[in-house]
Amino acid sequence: MLENKWGLSIVALLLALFMFVNANNVFEDINLFNDDSETESDTEFIEGVPVTVLYDEESYYVSGVPQEVTVELGGANSNVKRLQATRNFEIILDLRNREPGEHEVFFTVNGLPENVSGTVQPETANVTIQNLVSQTFEIQAEVSEGRVGSSYQLDSVNVEPSTVTVRGGESTMNRIQYVRAMMTDTSSITDERVEEAEVSAFDAQYNKLDVTIEPSTVRIEIQVEELSKKVPVHFETAGEVADNRTLSEVKLNHDTIEIFGDSQTLEAISSVTAEVDVEGMSSSGTKDVRIELPENVTKSEPAVLEADVTIEKDE
Repeated sequence: MLENKWGLSIVALLLALFMFVNANNVFEDINLFNDDSETESDTEFIEGVPVTVLYDEESYYVSGVPQEVTVELGGANSNVKRLQATRNFEIILDLRNREPGEHEVFFTVNGLPENVSGTVQPETANVTIQNLVSQTFEIQAEVSEGRVGSSYQLDSVNVEPSTVTVRGGESTMNRIQYVRAMMTDTSSITDERVEEAEVSAFDAQYNKLDVTIEPSTVRIEIQVEELSKKVPVHFETAGEVADNRTLSEVKLNHDTIEIFGDSQTLEAISSVTAEVDVEGMSSSGTKDVRIELPENVTKSEPAVLEADVTIEKDE
C-alpha cells in the first residue's frame, strides 16, 4: 500500500489531522466514556456513626458525649454510596487540649476522600471534663416482694462479686449514695435461681449518675424457702372397735406438725386434725394416720403420723 501514491496521500492526511487535533485540544472537554456516578453529586445522611473521644483517660472523666451521631455526606455519587455502605471513616471529638470544665466542642470527620465532605448533625457537643476519681463500692441488691411466690419467702440474696469499682468525675462521685444491681426479670420466684443484673449508681434523689462501673454486671444468687407454720395436732377416732373390746388410749407420735402454704392461709389455721380409724380393731397396735389438711395447705411435715392404739378386752 505504501508504494501506492494514493495510499501515501491518505496516510499523510491522517497524520496531519492527528497533529491538528492534538495541537488544538479538540477532545479535551469530551469524555467518550463518561461515568455519571463519577461526576454527579449526591447527599446522604448516615445514622448511628460511633464517636471516638480523645482525652487523657488516666486523669480526666468526660460526660455529655453522645455515643453515636448522624453524619451528612456530600460529594461524588459513587464515593458517597461506597462510604454509606462501608462507613470507612470516623468521627473524632478531640479534648486533649481542654482543661476541666464545660466546653462546646466541634466534631471532626476523618478518613473522607478529597471529593467528599462530611458534617456531623449537630456539629458540636456540650461536654463536661472533670478530674477522674476511682472508688470501690459494695453492691446493694433488692428482690421485689411482688416476685416472690405467695407461698414463699426470701431466704438469702447474694451478689457475686460483692463490690465494684466506680470511676467518674469528682463532683459526680461525691453525689453517689447508692450502687445497686438492677434486676429486670419480673417472673415469679419459687425456687433457687441465679440472675444477671446491671449495676448503676444513684444520688440521694435516686437519679442515675453518669459514671463507669467495672464490672458493669453481676450475678445475683436468690434463695427462697416455703412459708410454713407449726401447729398442734388433735385426733379424732372413726369407727368402732370389735365386740367385747374397749378403746383405752390413742397416742400420736407427734404433738405438732409443720404445714406449708401462703401467708393468709397459715395465719387462719391454729390446729389440724388427724383421723384415727379404729374400725374392727380387736387388739392394740400401731396405725398410720391420715391428716386432714385445711384448704390451700400444700403439704405437711411429717406427711403421715403414727398412732399407738391401746385396746382392752371387756371383763
